[in-house]
Amino acid sequence: MKSARLQPLTAEAPEAAPELQAPWAAFQLQGGTWERADGTIDSVQWVDLPDASGLDLEALEPVYFDWVPRLSVGMVSHRGREEMSLACEPFRFPTLIRLEPAKRTETTRTRGILGGMLAYPGGSIGFATYALPAGTRLVVAVRALKPRLPRWLYFIVQAQMHERSTFGFLRQIAAATLRASSDC
Repeated sequence: MKSARLQPLTAEAPEAAPELQAPWAAFQLQGGTWERADGTIDSVQWVDLPDASGLDLEALEPVYFDWVPRLSVGMVSHRGREEMSLACEPFRFPTLIRLEPAKRTETTRTRGILGGMLAYPGGSIGFATYALPAGTRLVVAVRALKPRLPRWLYFIVQAQMHERSTFGFLRQIAAATLRASSDC
């Protein structure tokens, strides 16, 4: 697991889909945050799960977004099922990030970023599963994010919160998968 620090773009962390290049590592949280050549940000985290081929991304998405109020001590929450937003409580103002309705395929669930106080329109957040010989790789990826915060502040605050919530979510799913496999 890497903290939210700018990771260099290398052969081990290519600009496009670093999760496809990584070797299998059962139950190990992996990923990082990278700045693309155009200044947008990719933040990609994943976990490899043996015996997890039946993951339902539509059911997992709300579990992921439930981590937002946990990490913000209830100061930020999410609302909506079709179009979704993250906003400050108690008045739901300002809207921090707005997301478009999910686009689904058999192995992905992606929402475009419509904008908000923390992001310009563009980029996406998505969930994906990849069938691998040893099991399933579950990926959470923010791609081509255009943060509104200055770069230095983005990496200190927003990237840290995103990575912590994502690693917390992936840890929760890995633990549930491990429990389910040991119950069999």
